[in-house]
Amino acid sequence: MRKITVMSAGNGGQALAGDLALRGHSVTLYEHPAFAAVVDAIRDRGNIITMENRIVGDGKLANATTDAAEALREAEIVYFTAPSFAQKAFFDLTLPYFRDGQILILSPGNYGTFGLKNAFRKLGRDVLVGETDNLPYACAAIEPGRVNVRGVKNPVTLAVLPNHDYDRVDAAMRQTFCTSYTKGANVLQTSMANTNMIVHCVPMLMNAGRIENTKGDFRFYFDGMPPCVCRAMEAVDRERLAVGKAFGLDLMSTVETIRTQYNVQGSDLHSVIQVNTAFGGQKPDAPKTLDHRFLTEDTPFSMVPLVELGALAGVATPIMRSVIELCGLLLDEDYFKTGQTLAKMGLEGKSPREIADMIQD
Repeated sequence: MRKITVMSAGNGGQALAGDLALRGHSVTLYEHPAFAAVVDAIRDRGNIITMENRIVGDGKLANATTDAAEALREAEIVYFTAPSFAQKAFFDLTLPYFRDGQILILSPGNYGTFGLKNAFRKLGRDVLVGETDNLPYACAAIEPGRVNVRGVKNPVTLAVLPNHDYDRVDAAMRQTFCTSYTKGANVLQTSMANTNMIVHCVPMLMNAGRIENTKGDFRFYFDGMPPCVCRAMEAVDRERLAVGKAFGLDLMSTVETIRTQYNVQGSDLHSVIQVNTAFGGQKPDAPKTLDHRFLTEDTPFSMVPLVELGALAGVATPIMRSVIELCGLLLDEDYFKTGQTLAKMGLEGKSPREIADMIQD
């Protein structure tokens, strides 16, 4: 049994906390004080998270809290599952309470490990920092303390910054994660391997009018991704693979990723999406507004750094850049200013070789 803290009581956080509790671990669920009502509701259920669908059972938490010091005091492993745009808000409160030897895993990372590792160095803390390429579940919280898990991704990919810390993290995580994982080449691979930017950003852009007019009254993955939309998604995916190759990474295509993680078959992106029941398809499930994490997380925190890294390596990404510009226009925001830029990652001015050395040493 491990003492684990899950940061964020959103969909993924509740699923992970409940799943790990069912596996016999001592789990504390931590939420930002701004969302204390969720923690209060879970406490009212006796700190029980009920899992439904692909995972069934009641996970009894050791604690649910909005107190950062309390949440981190005894934690051996900390999993962060909030959207990437919430990283600053969470870690502004929690960084001082981390201690040497703790393990922090971002799920997904979306390049956040770079800034966090720098922050711990400045504090003089030896915290091991890693990330997975994606949240391990396709899930939704029906209400606080009750989660519908439609699918479990198997495997996900894990990497640690720097690489030489991987074995220490792996030794602690082997019996404390909710699904299988493979070793990633490095944290650039795990961030570039996150295919959410492919399956979310282009469909949000190409269904923008439908979302605003119907308030999400359609099946996002099934009705919102006909062959023409999937062809545009595949074009963006080819640019993602090209950037990865420039950094020495042989990334899986989004088609192959979906085949592998969900054990489905299909010859192209449209066909694998249509047969994947983990993506829903039973009733309308599209975002009700454009101000949704499918845009506000995946565009600035996954697409923007990929485009900037591509430019650094001399790889053109005209389609991806256009998607970023247009998605920003939808919400009147300049994602190249507010997103996960090289400057914010501490990589501005570095060559691809220098970045490779940084993530290895």
